[in-house]
Amino acid sequence: MAQDTKNFKVSEFACKHCGKNLIDQKVLNMAQELRDYLGVPINVNSGYRCEVHNAKVGGVKGSKHTFGKAADLACSLGSAKMFQAVKELREQGKLKDLDYCIKYKTFIHIDCG
Repeated sequence: MAQDTKNFKVSEFACKHCGKNLIDQKVLNMAQELRDYLGVPINVNSGYRCEVHNAKVGGVKGSKHTFGKAADLACSLGSAKMFQAVKELREQGKLKDLDYCIKYKTFIHIDCG
C-alpha cells in the first residue's frame, strides 16, 4: 500500500471512475522528486485507472495506468518545462524507477516498469 509523500496524498492518484487505488509508491516518489525540483505545485490529472475508466479516456489496452504504474501530471510551468526537468533529474540519477516519460500539450506522462 502506497504512503503519502510531503506534497502528494495517495488519494490524488485514485481512479476517477470507481475510486479504487492501486498506485505504486514509485509513482508517488517520482512525482515528489519532480515537485521538489520544480518548486511549484503539481496536479495529478490521472493515476490509477480501472479498465472501464481507461477505455473511457481512450487509454491503450494494458496501459500502465491500469496497473497503478503511471501518472499524468501538470503544473503552471507547462509540459515542456516538466519534461525537461524529468530529463535533468534522470541524468542526475534521481529518477531510477522511471521507465518512460512523454510530453503532451498540457501534461506529461510518467511510468515505472
